[in-house]
Amino acid sequence: MAAFAAGWLVACGGNSLPVGDGQGGPPGGGSLPGDPVVPGGPGGQGEDPAPSELTTLWPLTQGSTWTYDIQDPVHGNFKKVVTVKGAGEVPGQPGVNAVEVHSRQDRVLNGFVYEEVSWQVELTNGLVVRLREDDFRDGQQLRSTTWNPATVKSVAGVPDALPWTYKSDVLEYITLGDGTREQKDPTYIWKVLETGVTVQTRAGTFTNAVKIQRDKVNNSGEVKQDKTRFYWLVPGIGKVREEGERTEDLSAYDIKK
Repeated sequence: MAAFAAGWLVACGGNSLPVGDGQGGPPGGGSLPGDPVVPGGPGGQGEDPAPSELTTLWPLTQGSTWTYDIQDPVHGNFKKVVTVKGAGEVPGQPGVNAVEVHSRQDRVLNGFVYEEVSWQVELTNGLVVRLREDDFRDGQQLRSTTWNPATVKSVAGVPDALPWTYKSDVLEYITLGDGTREQKDPTYIWKVLETGVTVQTRAGTFTNAVKIQRDKVNNSGEVKQDKTRFYWLVPGIGKVREEGERTEDLSAYDIKK
C-alpha cells in the first residue's frame, strides 16, 4: 500500500491509505472500512492519537468553521457555514461515537434554510467516513440517512504514488420525515489526482492544495452523467473549493487547534 508522507506516518503510527479498487469491502461488510483515530471512537477502538492539524486534509477539531459561497444551478447563489460541534454518540447507534458536523445553507432564492447534521470519523487508513446524516428544511426534518459500511466523506491523507484510486460500495438506508423508508446501493470512485496545486479562492490563494475527483458510477462501472465532483483540499485547512454538480468557494475559515 502507498505510504503517507513522513509527517503523516508519525501522526498515524505508520498506517497508509488503502490502494486500488475494491478496498472498501462489499456492501454490508462492516460498520467502518478501517479503524478510527479519534480516541473513544466507534466500538471503543479509537486509541491512536488524532493526526496533526498541520497535515490532515479534513480537520475535525471542535469549534472550527468554514464559510463557502455557493453557485448552484438549481438553488441559486447562497452561503454555507460548516461548524464542527464535537464528539458524541451517534443517534440511533448506542455506544458509537463520532464527530458531529453542522452545515447551514441559506438558500435565499428558494426562501428557506437547509441544514445538514452529520456524524463523521477519521480513520487510520486516511479516509474520513460518514455514519449518519440528518437533513432539515426550515427546522423540519426531511430525512435521515445511514450507510453500511460507513460512506467515504473525504480523504484526510496524501498517498506518495499518484494517481490513487479507491472504490466505495455501500448500502444506503434512508428514512424520510413521514417515516417512509428507502434503500439504495451507490458506488463511488475516489481519485487523488495531484498535489502541490495552486488554487484561488475568496479566502485567499493556496499553493499546496490536493486535487481529488469523486465519480458516482452505475452497475457497469460507467460514470453517471453530471455526477463527477472535484475537490481542492489544503493540509490543516480542509476543503477550499469544489466544482461539479455545483461550485463551492471558501470565503472565510477559522480552524481550532
